[in-house]
Amino acid sequence: MNKEHTQYLYDTYPKLFRQKDSDMTVTCMCWGFECGDGWFWLIDRLCESIQSYIDCNHKEQVEVVQVKEKYGILSLNISGSDDYVYGMIELAESMSASICEACGSTDGVTQTEGWIKTRCKECK
Repeated sequence: MNKEHTQYLYDTYPKLFRQKDSDMTVTCMCWGFECGDGWFWLIDRLCESIQSYIDCNHKEQVEVVQVKEKYGILSLNISGSDDYVYGMIELAESMSASICEACGSTDGVTQTEGWIKTRCKECK
């Protein structure tokens, strides 16, 4: 993900991304977002939903440990939470399978052969 999108997410959701400056022995967030810019808006909406749920329901703050592409879909790992937050993450991960990781298009999205990537007709 590009620097502007990365910084926006860090600035907008500082509680979720507290681990961004931690050592690699503690977290994978030290490597940033290991996915394309096409999923930026999906990650943004997911983070907004998670943080809002935590704040409005006085839940224990979770922290994002890793955000990456895995087998052609979004993979977001957090440090502990409840089934509701895990459900939000599962929904976003499944939605990512129909969103081009490169550009965010939903037009003609398929997964590529070999190293699985989720791409639209234009980016393929």
